[in-house]
Amino acid sequence: MMKYLQTITLLLITVNSILAQDLPKELDRLYQEVTTDPGLHFNGTVLVAEHGKIIYQHSVGYANIGEKMLNSGSTRFHLASLSKVFTAVAVMQMVEKGKLKLDDSLVSFLPDFPYPEITIRELLSHTYGLPDFRNIFELNKEPCSRKGLTHSDIIPALSKYGRLVAPPGTKWSYSSVGYGLLALVVEKISKLNFQTYVSEFICEPGGMRNTYVLTPFYNYPDTSRAVPYINPGPTSASLKAGDSLRTDLSNPWQTIVGPGLVVSSAADLLLFDEALYGNRILQPATSKEMYTAVKLADGSIAKLDHAPINAGLGWGIDIDHSSGLIVSHNGGSPGVSTILLRNVEKNQTVIVLENTDNMGILAFGVNAMNILNHKPIRRFGPPTHP
Repeated sequence: MMKYLQTITLLLITVNSILAQDLPKELDRLYQEVTTDPGLHFNGTVLVAEHGKIIYQHSVGYANIGEKMLNSGSTRFHLASLSKVFTAVAVMQMVEKGKLKLDDSLVSFLPDFPYPEITIRELLSHTYGLPDFRNIFELNKEPCSRKGLTHSDIIPALSKYGRLVAPPGTKWSYSSVGYGLLALVVEKISKLNFQTYVSEFICEPGGMRNTYVLTPFYNYPDTSRAVPYINPGPTSASLKAGDSLRTDLSNPWQTIVGPGLVVSSAADLLLFDEALYGNRILQPATSKEMYTAVKLADGSIAKLDHAPINAGLGWGIDIDHSSGLIVSHNGGSPGVSTILLRNVEKNQTVIVLENTDNMGILAFGVNAMNILNHKPIRRFGPPTHP
């Protein structure tokens, strides 16, 4: 019997070893399929890791076409809405320190906020019912102010706008406004500007030396930062030179910290991932709360409109747990596409960063996680282009 068990154990070790050896080949096959798709114009870097060990990494295209600078694992990319996970971590650190509770109303910290029923938990989970920036700020309809928009302009704009898109706590509705307000709360409690807080309490303990918050008001020269490019789609064989994120001080997505504006590299995001697994920036119970699906006022689970994902606190949570608990966040803006997926039960990580705007991140990111868990490849529809 003992010899039989030893044989079975040896067989399982051998099978697992073979599967592990096949993973880089399968990932490379996926990578080649995505990066050679002429409609995607994939231009960026990918990184796949298990237990903190990189098992696949590759980059393609230019970080800067004019300078002929190639993308690499150390290239620093604008993260767009993937930045929201940093804001969520900052807020949860405040919870750990006893500075706030998730069910506190926002008005407790920002007295001028016009909706006293909205809570911190609702802001983190996009269940607060506030409109998005495009509603409360009339982009490009008024001359740009000399100082430009900041997160301190949100509350006056909300008061002027004067209405919600849904009663708080009744539905999931994505909006960047809430994360600008959360950044204000972090600043008020910590008495630090948001950029400094992220640097001192997230980047430093995480060992992330190539991550920072970039705004037009904060000069941070960086020759390794990728230039964003508009994806021309299948009508063109190559990307067009020309920065798609030219500074516009009247555009809140370019000026307001909290919902975006973090810059990082694939290498640093892996360090961020490891810091979360290693409990260096949050305690296990706090992380677990972030990865727990939020319930609405009627007791149902808050679900995203466009994907089979439940809403957590700063993270989307895959409804299908057959491969483990997978949490993720993505980001997208003109010239930027990003995604971070984490199987928190198996310590698996997929990072995709692009300085174009397309569906390449989904095609590689979601399917790389499927490959890690020996699941079928998912086919995505044709990409959309501006």
